[in-house]
Amino acid sequence: MKAWWAGLMLVMVGLVMAIHALAADPLRVKSDQWLEVRRPIGQVIYSRGQTSQPVHKGMRLQSVGDTITTKQGSSVVLGIDVGTGFVKVSENTTVTVQKLETGNKGERITELLVLSGQVNLQVRPLTNNASRVEIKTPAGVAGVRGTEFGVSVQNDGKMGVGTKKGAVATSAQGQTVLVKGGFQNLTIPGQPPSPAVPLREDTRLNVSQLLARGRRVQIVGTVDPVNLLLINQQPQNVNSNGRFDITVPLPSNRKVEATVSTPLGTKQLYQLIVP
Repeated sequence: MKAWWAGLMLVMVGLVMAIHALAADPLRVKSDQWLEVRRPIGQVIYSRGQTSQPVHKGMRLQSVGDTITTKQGSSVVLGIDVGTGFVKVSENTTVTVQKLETGNKGERITELLVLSGQVNLQVRPLTNNASRVEIKTPAGVAGVRGTEFGVSVQNDGKMGVGTKKGAVATSAQGQTVLVKGGFQNLTIPGQPPSPAVPLREDTRLNVSQLLARGRRVQIVGTVDPVNLLLINQQPQNVNSNGRFDITVPLPSNRKVEATVSTPLGTKQLYQLIVP
């Protein structure tokens, strides 16, 4: 009998410990959230761990680590579960699910990691104050609760944000800057976000030097620092002022192709003719 009571007491203690463990982490419960693939164009790849495959319409991303990669000239739209909104993923972009959670008060949390490339989001106003949709980058976080905005991420991690409607909170290094509709800002890894300035949507490419050096060509110029720059379809980094000084192979026809893209996805194609 004593052994039976001792066993019962151990079970009761175990139950109490389990209840306290659950109470210590009240937010995270089993989630039914997902991202659904819509309108894939070109070469769009889904991967998780060491496995990968082309995406198809209707495919769902439901687990942390699920990744979408778009190749040159490709794009895809990801719907955020129950009509929360959607993410348009531009070419040469990698998006990884970091969090898809539903809390015990009904809050829905979506966190996506963008290491490089450009995404454009439309998110409806969220009725639960604790719900959030966030884009994480090497430089910081862009978080929203209901808005239309875009994020560009250079290969060195610099994050440009442009807001069309609503407001976006950009956070890094313990500081937050609100980027309201009609404004943009830049966040550099290791630094706090820059102040918000009026949205420019400026796709101009200003070239100050175009010089052939044997089979290579040196290109010096500037773009808006929040923009992405591709030279001959290869991403290039620009500094905090938008300046670049790069040397690339000289094509046989002596024409260099350049593309400038804003955080909101506006693009301009240029052909630079090397003297």
